[in-house]
Amino acid sequence: MTDGKLHFVLYFRSWDLWAGFPSNLAAIQLLKEYMCQEIGIEDGTITAVSKGLHLYEYTFGFALQRLRRDAR
Repeated sequence: MTDGKLHFVLYFRSWDLWAGFPSNLAAIQLLKEYMCQEIGIEDGTITAVSKGLHLYEYTFGFALQRLRRDAR
């Protein structure tokens, strides 16, 4: 807690950009909001760091479609 806000600093040793990243951050944010309500403080920031953020080859095409880019 800093200045009446709950901040999270997260470290992921390995993190799947396509399947893990969105759902992990969403769930962690929901947990943080719940904790803030329970202890009566404001919601702060999430700082996330990963040693091994990766995109598996089988999801690369999906990621390109999401970005509306063609494979080169």
